[in-house]
Amino acid sequence: MTRRKTAVNAESAQDPENPVQPQEQQADVPASGDPASTAAPEAGKTKWNSRIGGGWGDFEAGVRLNEDHRNRRMTIKFDEKPSEEVRKLMKDEYGYRFDGENQLWYKRINPATARQAREEAEELAFQVANLIRHEKGLEQKESFSIGM
Repeated sequence: MTRRKTAVNAESAQDPENPVQPQEQQADVPASGDPASTAAPEAGKTKWNSRIGGGWGDFEAGVRLNEDHRNRRMTIKFDEKPSEEVRKLMKDEYGYRFDGENQLWYKRINPATARQAREEAEELAFQVANLIRHEKGLEQKESFSIGM
C-alpha cells in the first residue's frame, strides 16, 4: 500500500533547509516557555519542597522540623549554621547527618519504628530550639505544640 503525501509532507519535501514536522509530532514537543515542559530544572535548584510533609518550626530560634516522605527521613533545617554544641548533640547523641546539597540535617526513618523516630525528632528539635534560644538570649519554651 502506498502512502499519500499530505500538504505538510509536500512542503518539507520542497524546502529541505526548513523541514516541517507533521502535526501529530508537533503536539508532542513542548515549547521552551511552556509550563508543562519537561525541560531540566534550573541549575542548583532541587525538588525539595515537593517531597516534604507537614512539620513544625520555631521561627525565632530558626529551627524547622519536617518529614521527608519520599526519602523516609526526618529533617531539621536551620536558618543559620548551628553552634558546635548543637551539632554535637545532633551527631553524637541522636545520629543525625548533614546533607550539604539541601543544607539540612537528617536521620533515616525505619518503617518498623517510624512513630518512635518521629517522637525522637520532635524531642531533638525541641532541645536544639531551646539551646539556640539560650544562645540568642531568648525566652526558653516549656513545650511546643508540634502535632505532626
